[in-house]
This record gives sequence, C-alpha cells and structure tokens, in this order.
Amino acid sequence: MNVRMQCARAAAAMMLGLACAAAQGAWPDRPVRLVVSSGAGGSADILARSLAEKLAQALGQPFIVENRPGAGGHLGAAQVARSPADGYVFLVSGSPTHSVGPHLYKNLTYDPMRDVPPVAMVAIAPNLLVVNPDLPVKSVAQLVALAKQRPGELTYSSAGRGTSGHLAGAMLQNMAHVRIKHVPYKSGPEAVTAVLAGNVSMTFFTMPSVLPQVRAGKLRALAVTSRTRTALAPSVPTVAEAGYPGFEALAWYGLFAPRDTPREAVTRLSAEIERIVRDPDMKARLTGLGAEPHYLDAAQLEAYVAVESPKWKTLIDAFGAEAD
Repeated sequence: MNVRMQCARAAAAMMLGLACAAAQGAWPDRPVRLVVSSGAGGSADILARSLAEKLAQALGQPFIVENRPGAGGHLGAAQVARSPADGYVFLVSGSPTHSVGPHLYKNLTYDPMRDVPPVAMVAIAPNLLVVNPDLPVKSVAQLVALAKQRPGELTYSSAGRGTSGHLAGAMLQNMAHVRIKHVPYKSGPEAVTAVLAGNVSMTFFTMPSVLPQVRAGKLRALAVTSRTRTALAPSVPTVAEAGYPGFEALAWYGLFAPRDTPREAVTRLSAEIERIVRDPDMKARLTGLGAEPHYLDAAQLEAYVAVESPKWKTLIDAFGAEAD
C-alpha cells in the first residue's frame, strides 16, 4: 500500500511538473507591447505595425504598438529598460539607440546593449538626400559648393539626434569639409514637413517618406546614402558616386528586450521574425518602406553592433557631435 501511494504521489508530481512546464512554454498568453522609439507615421512605426499584425496572426495574441518618441529614441528605450522583464514588452528601434546613442548622449541613465539587449534585426534601409526645390542645387557637388560659400547657413533636419539621417549629414560634412546646421525634430514626418515648408534646406530620410514629394516636384532628390544605387530610385546617384567613396549611412530596424527577459520568449519571437521577414507579403511591405529584409538573430545582431558602433564613435569624436 505504501508503495502504491508513493507511486501515485510520484505520478502526480510528474504530471504537475509537466503542467507547469507546459504553462511556462505557453508564451504569449496575453497581449504584448511593442514600444517604438520614434513617432507615429515614420518608417519604424509602419514597420512595427506590420510586424505586430504578422506576430499576432502567428502567436494568437495582440501585439500593441506604443509610440514613445524623443531624445533620438532614448525615451522609448529607457522606458523599455525600466519595464518588467517578463516577455511582454519589447523595443522597436535600431542604430539611434544601440549603435550611436552611447557615444552621442553622454548622460544616459542606462546602457542600451546591456539593459535592452537584442532580439533580432528585421530590415535595413538607405536614406535619400532631398532638398527644398528653392535651394539652387541639383547635385551633391553643387550642394557642397553652396555650403562652402555659405558656411553654417544651410540646414538639415532629422528625426532626432543619433538617427541615420542625422549621422548621414554629419558624415557628409566631415568628408566634404563643410558646415551645415543640424535641426532635430521629434519625428520623421515633422522633419520632412520642415523641408517641404522651406524651414530647413534639406534632409536625409528613408525613401517612402520623401519619394512621393520628389515625384510631385515638391522636393528634389540629390543622392542615396547606400554604397550602391537602389531599385526604388535607380536614376538617383549615390553620395559615393558624387566623389565621396566609402560613404554609407543606413537605417536599420530591430527588436530589443529588457535585460533578463525569459529566453524562451526571446527565442520564440526571434524565430517568428525570421519566418515573417521571408514572407512575400512582408517583403512587399518592407519594399514599400524603402527597406529590405535583413534578419539577424540576437547573437548576430550583437556582433553587428560591435562592428558598427565604433565606426560611429569615430565620426562623432571627429565631428564633435554631442547631444544635450
């Protein structure tokens, strides 16, 4: 009888253990928040909403997008760094917070790579250098010549300090030896609107946000910031072609999580992202954003940042750029 009771108890304990394991493996069992470190309507926001839709379909729970713009993305990243590491809040960001921010912002209250480590990279995208049509330039060479004639008078907007648009402008100034004033905004749409209104001279921005205005004659495209021309605007030369070899400034998008987020949640989410970015519909959506799928898992993205981050540190140190 004692043996039977012991066996029954052992069986019950085993069943309880299996039930607990199953419960623990059931992530997600409630809605998941995706905090976007930039404003509504920008490329990161649109990408996040497309990703949220696909993830909800795949995982059976709502993925809720929450915009938290400001400070070059660091308001949103800091919010996620302070969030519970329970697998139900993630950050959608990229270079501004994880490759550039530690060098540009000297008083961060958190360490991005330590406190909001990578989950996966989703996509990369070049920027398009566009100017207000009233600016009397039709090429990068003419723009540089004008900037040298009027040092410090020309301006360029961005979605915030540390964004790829900000750094593209800094890189051009550093390579061309000119001075162009940076005017940061809280979101991409505001930065583009400022050029359309003539409040600033130019911007470096992702193509879907500016190509319609270029085609309508409201903006003039001078160059793309990738090493090679893009199929979205094949007639537009690269900055490198304009006489600045090695020039490359890409936007990239990824997901990050609070430190100590359960590995099973990170692994599952990364696997779903890898599958989603290969989906033809998602590829088409990314193309509409001027981006291309570029999946990296957490370890690969960490290695990517380890290479990219020093490059931007060198530029920031040479250029003297620093956020308030």
